[in-house]
Amino acid sequence: LGRQFKFKMDLQTFKNFPPITRTYLLISILANFLCFAQIVKPIHLFLNFQLIIYHFNFWRIFSHAFFFGQIGLKAFFYIFFFSRYSKALESYSFQGKKEDYLYLLIFGNSIMLLFKIFIVEAQFLGPAITNMIVYLWGKKNAQQQINLINILHIRGSSLPFILTLSSLLLKQKTLKLDIIGIFAGHLYYYLEEIYPRLIGGQKVLKT
Repeated sequence: LGRQFKFKMDLQTFKNFPPITRTYLLISILANFLCFAQIVKPIHLFLNFQLIIYHFNFWRIFSHAFFFGQIGLKAFFYIFFFSRYSKALESYSFQGKKEDYLYLLIFGNSIMLLFKIFIVEAQFLGPAITNMIVYLWGKKNAQQQINLINILHIRGSSLPFILTLSSLLLKQKTLKLDIIGIFAGHLYYYLEEIYPRLIGGQKVLKT
């Protein structure tokens, strides 16, 4: 009975996520579990333009964005940070605008696809998507205080750079992906929030 109650509570918690975040999380958790269980090999998900163009593996245009690398503490943190800050961003900044939030993810994925041309490591962009979302949340909640593991108190705007710094210090392969995420997030923020003010309020990004 206790396990059944806990399962219902966990299911209800998952249902409380806004639709786009919930869908992304569901696919991400499924993709990472299938790879961990060796039912699906990561090589079938990674971004490769030659396989997309010449072998018609069109799913790779998107599948790379749902995988976070080898199962471990870093992958767990990326999924955790995405779930937390994507939920907050979609629930408040994009409240009632799920199409705009989906457009944000598609825009970010498109920008990251361009980086693949120059960066060999850009095969699985789940970490980059996460840092893009964290960056945008930080821009919209710049003054909010965050308590990291009860030791460090930082502003919301600093969080994506702290995550990137941790990748640098720990010599993680995701360092370049973290930087890509920040760049994509800043480009979206500039085109959506700053540039329209410079040209009289006309929106550049339209859904």
